[in-house]
Formats: sequence, structure tokens, C-alpha cells
Amino acid sequence: MPIPAPVNVVNVKQEIPPPFELLYKELSTLQLEAFVYVNPSQLQLALRALESENAVTRIAVLSLNGHQGARRLARALLADPLSPEPEWEKLLLEDKGGEGDGPALLLSYGKEANYDENHPLIRRLSLPSSKLLVHNLEILIQALHPNPLSEHIKNASYLIPKLNIPASNPGRTSTILFPVHKALVYAEGLENVASLPTTKTQDGDAQDPILKCVIDGNWTDLQSIAEHSLSPINLTQAESAIKSIRESLGLAAVYERAWFGSGLASLSEWFVEGLNGQVPVLKPVVRRLIEHIVDNAREAVLRQEEESKRLIERTTVPISTREALVQAITWWAEAAHTDLRDQLGNAFVGRDWKKLQWWKLFWRVDDVSLIAADLLQRSWLVEAEKEMIWQFGRIEQAGLGDPEMLSLRPQTIIDAEARADQSSFPSLATKKDPSAHAPSTIRLWPQEISHARTQLSATTIFPFQALSQRLLLETISITFLTSSISAQLYFAISTTSIYEAGAIAALGFVYSLHRLQNKWSSARKSWQGSVMEEGRRVLRDVEERMRGMVRNGAKKAVDEREVEDRKLILLRLERVTNALEKFD
Repeated sequence: MPIPAPVNVVNVKQEIPPPFELLYKELSTLQLEAFVYVNPSQLQLALRALESENAVTRIAVLSLNGHQGARRLARALLADPLSPEPEWEKLLLEDKGGEGDGPALLLSYGKEANYDENHPLIRRLSLPSSKLLVHNLEILIQALHPNPLSEHIKNASYLIPKLNIPASNPGRTSTILFPVHKALVYAEGLENVASLPTTKTQDGDAQDPILKCVIDGNWTDLQSIAEHSLSPINLTQAESAIKSIRESLGLAAVYERAWFGSGLASLSEWFVEGLNGQVPVLKPVVRRLIEHIVDNAREAVLRQEEESKRLIERTTVPISTREALVQAITWWAEAAHTDLRDQLGNAFVGRDWKKLQWWKLFWRVDDVSLIAADLLQRSWLVEAEKEMIWQFGRIEQAGLGDPEMLSLRPQTIIDAEARADQSSFPSLATKKDPSAHAPSTIRLWPQEISHARTQLSATTIFPFQALSQRLLLETISITFLTSSISAQLYFAISTTSIYEAGAIAALGFVYSLHRLQNKWSSARKSWQGSVMEEGRRVLRDVEERMRGMVRNGAKKAVDEREVEDRKLILLRLERVTNALEKFD
């Protein structure tokens, strides 16, 4: 078999316009040294914009309601109202699988309308639009899938849309990043307002020039929506305006009034803002993209530096401080156990708890849950929880707090649920939402006591109430049954005296009351014991957690190399900023 001839790879030096050489050099250096803090694909887009005097500009139209609304918006922004409706507008509005999870659509200039859907990554529509030609513009149309339960996507992510392509393994997809210079997020109605990003700048005084959110609807007052950093538009009104002037130039006044009233006039200005620039002037949209990259990288570096400083501060906690905190925790644990014993002891001999004696159950059966819940809220580790928060404040002040430990689900709740499945109360072994107790945010102090109190209320009070009702019903049923038997004997057998028949009814009545007394007294003692034992175990868990934080907190050492690397990256970012200032 012949050996193939070697191929010599020749690296051709890229010709950079002279005004952009310094900026291109600094960005290339930043790409090599700060790749951890910048997005490579976004930085590569900025570099390509500097490789020619009139590079292609990409704008993304991202829709939260499928492709169709974004296609209509792109058609309205690119349409020429003074010319008849061209074929490409109809082609743009055709579905062709563009709804839902279909591939993204890329609009680019072409002398003739041509729809290419053979590429597995993205569909391409070439169309003879003057705006695309004049501004050397490409428009990416893609559908997003917001999740109202999840946190907001970072604003920087909207400038780097993700394209999914099928992978070699069935059922899996690969992701390719497709960065853009500007992004327009489109939503229909108020359903997805919570998923829209915040378009304010970091200082909060102005709108972000490269990210804009529009919300489409039949608005009567656009200003009321605009106050919330959203740009309201009426796309249907804008389409009607374009249609009216195409039908007759005499309707120019109607067109102007409807076009400006729809909000598309200001949106069109923002759409092409910063796209034009002549060498040696840098395109404003390219400059804003570079500034966006630099700002995000600087913010990431400073954020990591702040995190490192907090870790360093924790390592400086002296041993004497730790010992003092350990002694304070010991004092708190002793006082908390005493408080639990005294408060519950007083509550169980108090006036309210005596209302639940067995012979009062006939008229107090509906008050069982109310009295039990009030007892937990007033007497179950109330003072101990307040003292615990104060003690944890001292731990946090000393720099020994661990937010990751506080974001975990307390073991107390897990153990309580496991015991609930083994409880004698049937209603305790019910299905529970696995995320019901999982905290969605990082807590400021341990949550075991409050969670355990809530768990006790949810898993013991209602079964306790149900047991009282069941016992009372059984008592009445037994009494009624024996009374019925007594009456039947008296009327069925003539030799039976009223005293003999009444003896059976009296026996059933006494037996039912005795049974109610024994079972209800046992249930009360069992509930008292479970509440007391749960309190002791919760206190042990909290004490162990606080001791662990004092013992193991702030153990990270200083990494001098990371400090030097961050200084070097900040210096590189400053040099990029200085290179940008030369175009002022």
C-alpha cells in the first residue's frame, strides 16, 4: 500500500487592518492567558470582527414562545413598507418545522430568496433585504425554553445561544455555541415575564445596549410596561400598519400613527444602532461586545478574589476564639435542654393541656389539634432557638460560618420522615414531596429546630386529632350497640326485666368509658414522650453541627500563585480597555 505524501501545514498570517492591530493583539493575548474567565467562542467572534474593515454582525432574536413570533418580528423589522410584499416574507413565515424544538434559523443576505434546510445544525434563509445588505447583518432566530421554577439565566448567556445537534449516541445531543453581537429577547403576553432577563446596566442607571427584552401584546398603555425595563410592542398593529401603506400610499398618516404606536419604531432604531462604522472608527456594536467581554471577565476575577479573601480571613481565627465559642455552645446546649424540660413540663400540667383529659373529650374533641399546635408553638424550644441564632451569629462573626452546610437538608427531617413511616398512626406513612423541605436558598443559620417543629405539626398533630375522634366514635358506638341489645332483649323476651336489660346497657357504657380512658391516656403520654425525645435529638444535632463549624471552619491556606495570576489577568484587561480608548 503506497504511503501518502506528507502534508505541510502552513500558518498564513492574518492581515489585520492597521487601526485594529493593537486591539487584536491584546485580545489574542487575553484569549491565551484568561481563558478561564472569558467565553472562547464569544472572544473569537470579537477577534473575527477585527480581522476586516466591515465584518458580519450577528443579532439573535430569541423567542420564549416558539419560532413563529420571532419570525414575525424579524419580518416586521426587515420589511420595506414602500414596496410590495416580496416572496421572502412569505417564505420566512412558513413553518417548515421551525416551531418548538426545531433547529434555529439564520437569516443572511442573498440576491434571491433561498431556503436551505439540509444542514443538521441550523437552517439558513437567504433573502434580498436591503437592511441585511447595508449593515452586513445576520439574524439568528431561536426558540428558548424557560423554566419558571428555575433561577434566571445570566444575561451573558443570552449573547451566546446554544445550538443542539444529534450526537452519535441515540437520544443524546451535542451543543455548539453561536455567539452574537446583540440579542433581542421576545415574549408574547405576560406569562413568561418572570423568565425575562434584567436589561439594566451594572450601575442600574441605563438600559443594556446589547441586550433588549420586548413583550408583545395588545397594550393600551405602553408606558406602564416600559417602567419595568421591558419594551412593550404591539406586533399585530405593526403588521397592520405595513399592510395598510402597501395597499395605498394615501394611508401614510395611518401607517405612521400605527407604526410609532406599536413600539416598532424605537425597536428598529435599537436594532441597527451601532452597526455602521468606518475605519479607523471601530463599529460601536463591536466595541460594546468587547467591553461586555472585559466587564464580565473583570467581574469574574474580582468575585473569585473576594471569595479567596473570605477564605483567607477564616484561616486567621485564633484558637482562643474557637475555644470561647466551644464553651458558649456547651452553655447553650445545657440551657436548651433545661428549657425544653421546664417549658414542656409546665405545658403538660397547664390548663390548656388539662382540657384534653379523657372525660372532657366529648366536647373538646375538635380542639385537640388547636391545643397541640399551640403547645408546640409556645413551649417547644422557643427560647432555645433564639439563643441558637445568637450563638450562630457569633460563629459567623468570627469567620467560621459555612453556608454550604446550612444549605443542606437537615438530617433531623430525614430521620423524622423515616420514623413516620414506622409510626403506629396510619396517616403518618403518607407520600411526601421530596423537595418539600429542601431549601431553595442558602440559610443564615441552622434550620433544624424550625423544620422539626413544622415536621412535628405536620406528622403528629393530625394523627393525634384523628385518634381522638376515632376513640370517641368507638365509645359512642359501643354504648349504642349495647343499648340496642338491651332494648331487643327487653322487648323480645317477656321474662326479661328492665333491670336485667339495663344491666347490659350499663356494662357496655362502663366498658366503653374505661376503654376510652385507657387508650386516650396512653396516646397523650406517647405524644408527650415523642415531642420531648424529638426536642432532645434536635438539640443534639444542632450542637453537633455548630461544634463542627467551629472545629473545621476556615482551614484553607493562601495560594500566592492564584493571587499573581489574577493580578496579571486584571492587567491584561486594563490593556484591552486602554486599546479601546484609542478609538474615542
